[in-house]
Amino acid sequence: MADSPARILAREGHSTAPGARGAAAPGTIGSRISVREVVKAYGPFLAANRISLDIEPGEFITLLGPSGSGKTTLLNLIAGFQALDSGSIEVDGRPIQHVPTHRRGFGMVFQSYALFPNMTVSQNVGFPLRMAGVDRATADRRVAETLEIMRLSEHAAKTPSQMSGGQQQRVAIARAIVMRPRVVLMDEPLSALDRRLRESIQIEIRDLHRTIGSTILFVTHDQGEALTMSDRIAVMDAGQIIQIGTPSEIYRHPQNRFVASFVGESNIVDAEIVQKRGSTMTLKSRSGHVFTAESRNAIDVGRASVLVRPERIALSRDPVPGSLPVTVASALFLGELLRIEATTDTGETILVRCTDRAGLALPAVGDRLHARWDAEDCWVLS
Repeated sequence: MADSPARILAREGHSTAPGARGAAAPGTIGSRISVREVVKAYGPFLAANRISLDIEPGEFITLLGPSGSGKTTLLNLIAGFQALDSGSIEVDGRPIQHVPTHRRGFGMVFQSYALFPNMTVSQNVGFPLRMAGVDRATADRRVAETLEIMRLSEHAAKTPSQMSGGQQQRVAIARAIVMRPRVVLMDEPLSALDRRLRESIQIEIRDLHRTIGSTILFVTHDQGEALTMSDRIAVMDAGQIIQIGTPSEIYRHPQNRFVASFVGESNIVDAEIVQKRGSTMTLKSRSGHVFTAESRNAIDVGRASVLVRPERIALSRDPVPGSLPVTVASALFLGELLRIEATTDTGETILVRCTDRAGLALPAVGDRLHARWDAEDCWVLS
């Protein structure tokens, strides 16, 4: 019987005990990365604008943001593909900004698989070992073990042209980890794959991370990918980190309108603050709807923007206390979900998502419904 990935890594002396989410497992091989006040400019454009970030050993952290937000620039600065204009980057307390890329010892996975077309899978995976001067017997053993971890053993003699896109990406990942690096950098590695294959490899990367214990820095513009895979997410825009936190913190408690709108679908309700008591606010929307919301902000007078996630809104045919009358503008059946857009009497749009269940009829355009949510279902933005 073939060894499990955990047994393979244990044989090499690596701990495989999973740690708490966001923390390194005991015996992890991952490095600590400290980014301090990093600046990278292209003329007047600041691709990295005084970015500071601490990544813990063995952590899986994702840089998430739209195109031009600076996420790939930051990864390239850490990798050494680009030079800092100012600031510093340390790995395990040692500055690396003057260390050449090939001497930083990082594993790298790119959007383009960058495999050698004339080499077999085994030769592609073993290439870093050959360049490092590892003896043949050790290299052959390490390649075989890595192919087993990535479930590629049966494809060892194939060339890249004989493999699917997903298999090629797994070869690229195998090549990145064959040296058992303390840090693995991944730049949108799944963006070229179809949805089903992307979701499958997301699970494989998460399992791999738990198995090898390396620190992983992952770049993506796909919010679902970030929420699924990360210990923490750093949301970026205009060369800066706007918010950093666990997936649940980023999704449930975004700090501002940008994060709320970029991560997940959202309803942003502009409202007047009527009263604040402790962490709960009473607010009144433009349509006259009075509701309560949770808030950690210091503001207690004036107006506020309130996030209400579509899946937190309940719809009913009949009015209930605290509900808001709405008219259905569109209703889509998405398989496991129903996606309903409705408008208030004053023209605001309310988006609702609910799971499909037996006996639940899809409302028709023009239907009059009533929407409601509780204080814990919404969040006052700063």
